[in-house]
Amino acid sequence: MSGEDSLRGKSALVTGGSRRLGAAICRELAARGAGVVVHYRHSEAEAIAMNRVLQHGVFSVRGDLANPQERAWVFREAAEWMGRVDILVNNAARFARDGEIDPARLRAVNVEAPLDLARMLAAQAGGGCVIQMLDARIARPAEGPFRAYAATKHELAESVARLAREWAPGTRVNGVAPGPVLVPEGAREAAGALPLGRRPTPEDVARAVAFLAENESVTGQILFVDGGQHLGKG
Repeated sequence: MSGEDSLRGKSALVTGGSRRLGAAICRELAARGAGVVVHYRHSEAEAIAMNRVLQHGVFSVRGDLANPQERAWVFREAAEWMGRVDILVNNAARFARDGEIDPARLRAVNVEAPLDLARMLAAQAGGGCVIQMLDARIARPAEGPFRAYAATKHELAESVARLAREWAPGTRVNGVAPGPVLVPEGAREAAGALPLGRRPTPEDVARAVAFLAENESVTGQILFVDGGQHLGKG
């Protein structure tokens, strides 16, 4: 299939899909023919705007993923509206300096929610495709004021290969680890060394997500989209 129809007939749930990187992922999946469910927590106006620009059956759903009942409701609503969820992109996450957020809530959003939602997809008849949005920090020791955040991404990354083995052949599990794509809101952080000499764009990351959604022979992989930053100083 061509890029324009490679995901036609598939439905995707993108958490945190109304803004920033999540919005780019929604646009890319829709451009390839997928029906997209846009999850949001606070950004209702942006979610409605996404509904207007996407095609192929678009739906938005609100929910606080830190709450187990609400994340179950989000998945159930998406599955009922679209018939099923073929592709789950766990993009929603909390990014905060150490001490700025309760560690239990940070882990609930960054680890427990994506794992719970992934289990819901795997429990469907026929399974599906899970893509965990990670962070290039998983390739290097945690440093600076974001150690707790980095630890949650490490924990989620460590689940990718394990769940890919456990849920094969019905469900594929992969990860995408972006580098310095967008400066986190409310934070000032230098991009660091980039061997390729350019920051990755949200569209670069979205294309990586789409590739993993399309390729039915890939599972248990983590794809870095970070300008080579994970290679270190060499």
